[in-house]
Amino acid sequence: MAERNKALLERLDRWKYVLLVAAAGLALLLWPTGRTDGPATLTEGTSFSVEEERLASLLSAMEGVGRAQVLLSDSGAAVVCQGADSGTARLDITEAIRRYTGLGADRIVIFKMNESWREQS
Repeated sequence: MAERNKALLERLDRWKYVLLVAAAGLALLLWPTGRTDGPATLTEGTSFSVEEERLASLLSAMEGVGRAQVLLSDSGAAVVCQGADSGTARLDITEAIRRYTGLGADRIVIFKMNESWREQS
């Protein structure tokens, strides 16, 4: 039994550095990063509603967009604005949201604002 244990220890001794590197790599993969993996990562302490308001304000200030409302989620963004019928405004909106949130253009939708909504506000 002692010889068997000794042979096993000798084999492990040959592979100790490989096993050590593998264990370190596994530990690094499992190490918590403290952030979410969602594409729309918010700064700590903020909520989507605050970020939505900030983004809507930014978009409304852009040429051709007009009044805008924004809805964000971890999986996408929706924008309703007055200038949605302009191709240039749509591209500008998509680019601004893409850069701000990290969402892909395929996860951003833009709709024209209803005229009755403008009258109510």
